[in-house]
Amino acid sequence: MATLLLAAAGSAIGGAVGGTVMGLTGAAIGQAVGATIGSMIDQRIMGAGASTVETGRLDTWRVQGAQEGTALPYIAGRMRLPGQMIWSSRFLETVSKSSGGGGKGSKPKVTQNSYSYSVSFALALCEGRATRIGRIWADGKLVDQSEVEVRFHDGSDTQMPDPVIAAVEGVDVAPAYRGTAYVVFEGLELAKYGNRIPQINVEVYRQPESDAPTLRDRVQAVALIPGTGEYALATEPVSLVHGPGIYETVNVNNDTGAADITLSLDHLQGQLPNVASTLLVASWFGSDLRAGQCEITPGVEQVLSEGDRMAWQVSGLDRAEGHQISKTGDRVNYGGTPADAAIIEAIGTLRDRGVEVTFYPFILMDIPQGNGLPDPAGAAEQGAFPWRGRIAVEANGTAAAEGEIAAFFGPATAQDFTIVGDTVRYAGSDFGFARMILHYAHLCKAAGGVAAFCVGSEMRDLLRTRADTGAYPAVARMIALLAEVRAVLGPDVKLSYAADWSEYYGHHDGDDVIYHLDPLWADANVDFVGIDNYMPLSDWRAGDTHLDAQDGWEAIHDPAYLKSNIEGGEGYDWYYATQADRVAQLRTPIVDEAYGDDHVFRYKDIRNWWARPHFDRPGGVRSTLETAWVPRSKPIWFTEFGCPAIDKGTNQPNVFRDLKSSENAVPYFSTGARDDFIQHQYINAVLDYWNAPENNPISEIYEEPMLRMDRAHVWAWDARPWPDFPNRVGLWSDGVNFGTGHWISGRQEMAVLADVVREVCVRSGVTAVETGRLYGGVAGMEMRDGQSARAGLQPLMLAYGFDCRERDGVLHFFSRDGLVDVDLGDLDPVEVSGPQKVRGPLDEQPDRVRLRYIQSDHDYQSGSVEAALRAGAPLRAETAELPIALGAGQAKSIAERWLAEAVVSRDGMQVSVPPSLLALEPGDVIELDGLNWRIDRIEERGARKLDAIRVEPGVYTSAYHPDRLFDAPGLVGAGPVLSEVLDLPLLRGDEVEHAPYAAAAATPWPGPVNVFLSPSQSGYELAGQIVRQATLGVLRAPLPAARTGVWSGGKLRVELSHGTLEGRTAEAVLDGANVAALRYGDSGDWEVVQYRDARLVGPMTYELSGLLRGQAGTEFVMPEVWPEGTRFIALDGAPVQIDLPYSARGLDRYLRIGPASRSVDNASYTTEVHAFDGVGLRPYQPVHLRGRGTAEGLEVSWIRRTRIDGDLWAGGDVPLNEEREVYLVTIEKAGTVVFSKEATEPHALLDAADLPAAPYDITVGQISARFGIGPIARMTRHD
Repeated sequence: MATLLLAAAGSAIGGAVGGTVMGLTGAAIGQAVGATIGSMIDQRIMGAGASTVETGRLDTWRVQGAQEGTALPYIAGRMRLPGQMIWSSRFLETVSKSSGGGGKGSKPKVTQNSYSYSVSFALALCEGRATRIGRIWADGKLVDQSEVEVRFHDGSDTQMPDPVIAAVEGVDVAPAYRGTAYVVFEGLELAKYGNRIPQINVEVYRQPESDAPTLRDRVQAVALIPGTGEYALATEPVSLVHGPGIYETVNVNNDTGAADITLSLDHLQGQLPNVASTLLVASWFGSDLRAGQCEITPGVEQVLSEGDRMAWQVSGLDRAEGHQISKTGDRVNYGGTPADAAIIEAIGTLRDRGVEVTFYPFILMDIPQGNGLPDPAGAAEQGAFPWRGRIAVEANGTAAAEGEIAAFFGPATAQDFTIVGDTVRYAGSDFGFARMILHYAHLCKAAGGVAAFCVGSEMRDLLRTRADTGAYPAVARMIALLAEVRAVLGPDVKLSYAADWSEYYGHHDGDDVIYHLDPLWADANVDFVGIDNYMPLSDWRAGDTHLDAQDGWEAIHDPAYLKSNIEGGEGYDWYYATQADRVAQLRTPIVDEAYGDDHVFRYKDIRNWWARPHFDRPGGVRSTLETAWVPRSKPIWFTEFGCPAIDKGTNQPNVFRDLKSSENAVPYFSTGARDDFIQHQYINAVLDYWNAPENNPISEIYEEPMLRMDRAHVWAWDARPWPDFPNRVGLWSDGVNFGTGHWISGRQEMAVLADVVREVCVRSGVTAVETGRLYGGVAGMEMRDGQSARAGLQPLMLAYGFDCRERDGVLHFFSRDGLVDVDLGDLDPVEVSGPQKVRGPLDEQPDRVRLRYIQSDHDYQSGSVEAALRAGAPLRAETAELPIALGAGQAKSIAERWLAEAVVSRDGMQVSVPPSLLALEPGDVIELDGLNWRIDRIEERGARKLDAIRVEPGVYTSAYHPDRLFDAPGLVGAGPVLSEVLDLPLLRGDEVEHAPYAAAAATPWPGPVNVFLSPSQSGYELAGQIVRQATLGVLRAPLPAARTGVWSGGKLRVELSHGTLEGRTAEAVLDGANVAALRYGDSGDWEVVQYRDARLVGPMTYELSGLLRGQAGTEFVMPEVWPEGTRFIALDGAPVQIDLPYSARGLDRYLRIGPASRSVDNASYTTEVHAFDGVGLRPYQPVHLRGRGTAEGLEVSWIRRTRIDGDLWAGGDVPLNEEREVYLVTIEKAGTVVFSKEATEPHALLDAADLPAAPYDITVGQISARFGIGPIARMTRHD
């Protein structure tokens, strides 16, 4: 009997993979092989007689292990793995010494030891060869990879031992761990983890082996977007400065510390290693769809803050002069135009990476909703944020059209531009289209050149503009503009225009058929025909009644079906005359009834358009003269091509979701559900088809193929690295469009379901596998603990809805679709016995299904979705788990499918059919009485007895469910810090006398800040570490001078950028509290002040009173008034002294100051040059200078002060704190020293003979053997 035969076959195959076929008996083949849900969903989904197997469970905790013999996981796609410890060094103890005191007259020097620990170790991640690693978590927190030394070994069969393992264990004995992907952490600092090795999780990417070329192999060119973002193309960090020390690093939004574009390009070259060309997009903003009124301007996101190392400049405009991009609420609707300097950096880094640049100026229409602008197409108002292809004239077909075109292009010529450093200046004042194009031509020249340059793209309606003579003035202007660009860029740069797929082949207007772009394509300055190719490759609908299904095609994802529509189907064989015809599938054949040249009307017939001469047909009458186009004379580039990742995306690849835009749409007949795999299949089909020599003829003129597929740029790869884009929706608002958009970044490491299934089978020894009808992409899956193949496949079959059957010793896996294979109604009723139908009891049917899964877009945390038949409390709820990485929308669709299958499969049927239907197999779908039934079991009893359950094709069509967007918190970037270096007097008396102080502040605060010192610009050594953020700001009102030594009645108003201030008691102030330093500008001495009272009078603004001025001997520093803007730094212990050799006093020293988490050569460090006097050694100014005339001359006296212990009240004179007591006494006349002498006591007698005529000045300053003369006291004599 067939049942026994099938069971035997199943047992044989199942034995190879661990049990019966995928864990089910032959009775279940076809209904739910692999579609078992254990005890979670009604057995109708499993099938009668089906047994289940234990599969992987969801891990709430991913615990790192170190147990010998533990099986490593197998993964496909990407997963978060805990790793197994396979090697570790000994802990390394580091002793750091710090000291204080030791100055002359100070307390004894104290040395303090601090201990830190680090360790190197290796973690095995998975079996086989992995592609790369992504994010790393330590103790559940994302690791800033710029702060750790980690190396990835991919698990190849030729990998060598890690150098640190080899250094510790010895080169001859160090293991290479071939066949195992692992990571090595070198010298991981353990302090932040409690001096222990933390729990490490690693995001691992791995692609299954494939028996056919993959996109990784095929893609050779991509479009690099978004084309916006003021510093999105800058390859080094740029921070906006919002105030002193308040930085926002705008182009580092990832966990590596690299600029976003740098990381994104790393991902690009890792995932698509054959990419050799990029379409580099840069956008300006159009103001109006009316060509004559449209200005095209570079835009800025804000005007208040500027970049620290790169001021925004575009075309000679600064930030204040740029177009301020419109906002919705408090968010800009677009990112700003990339700064010219950022574009130069991007071009340079792409060149250094061996990737050619095709520069692509782009127009975005900044026309918000409610704009009130008349629409040239006739609507009352222009649509919000429309497509640039809708820019048009208002007077088409008239003489006025030429004027509107001239206004749109503007007067700019190449001679109006000048390259100045890393920007280009324009001598004019207009904002025409020509200005943008010529600006970027000059900028590309300033960047060292590019491989190719496009003078615009998809300006369809503009280039179709006709004058009253029938001429196309915009085409003529474009040709002239190309000549200007050629003059700038020279003969080696490829030039063209990127035409929309609906315009490249001609203008069909009523009876007119005009090859309006042929003068452009034929122009000597055009090197290739650029086509933005978004031609439809399908006309698919739900169910099996639409025409393509009736023609025998089983799935929209079938590559053969898609390729059949590249030079076939809509736009080639037929078209829809109206939308109503499209809905009804009333196809009108494309036929040239007049001349028999059908290709003239086929926009898909690229081959004939390229290979044949063109003849205009004004009024429908073919001209006898050829157009300027020379057949086969120039190659065609797909300047853009791509497909949205959305259900039925190939039906209409040019549309996209963007709720703010009037262009917002989903493809024809799409449910709107996300479908990454249709995008994959579209790109694969296009590349596979046109790379075939039989489809891509060679030109005998230029001896290359018709289509340059190495310049077919897939739209699009984002310069913002995945997964930070799209997850950081608080930063990038267009992240909400990613899920169903055209982006390929973030999807290229999806594993093809067919490849995963095949590899799992092959791993278990089953090589006879067929997966040609299996469609889908897997974000991530994992098999661990030595799971069998059936245990690994079962969750996949559940999630992706596919079956398996054996035929002639081959396992055939195929996706369920519910479509009919055989209509039993076509048979003679005599040949069909039955049917007998049965419906299962209602009380056994679940009305709610909960699915727990791994969230692919939320750090791989456990997620949950629910599908319900009705609202309210469930009568019967079932829960399922899938250890597979899924998006929330996909998970919701799976739960809905399960529930729908459970409901529909209540209906069962038995029917007998004749032996002539021998081709029927379990899993086939039959139709009877208008219903579809899937065969579950076949028994041979003369006639063939079929057991079947009811299915509905609509069950397998996913509804739209948006992915959950998690605004992923970013790491606090270690950007630049605001630093101050202060040469201060002794404040306590126990400091290192000659050593300066360093203070730092930043928002965000990066943690400890290191200060490195060197006599040159290399060889830096650590001189100190700032642990606490300084409290600093600037004066917001002038501060006049005041008496010293008494409480001042003045008030000091300071606006802080960081920190807070508080009042203290007078006793506390006299005991040393509330000390601060003041200085105006970048040089000069600091006045030390103290304050008693602090009152908050505004945001971050304090009024300080109860002042003590000129403290610590700084009264001589006090000017008549400290002006507004004077710097203020609290000396509250946050500034630290740095190690400066005594011998370095007075010599220029280079300081590098930046986050301790970064190396000294990191871009976050700033460089300063200072020479330090060692103010802590400076004697105080003498006081109470007096003069008394005597017979011999003038007796001068004063009171000495001291730097250390001057406040002792024990009586007697204050300590000297110098090697000897000596003063310099001078006599100055009119500013010139006329006499000087040294005194060894605090008085001196000046001989009458040495005294000039009054008036004259007497000055006295104490001399230090180590510092020199200190500040002087001065008195003027008038007698």
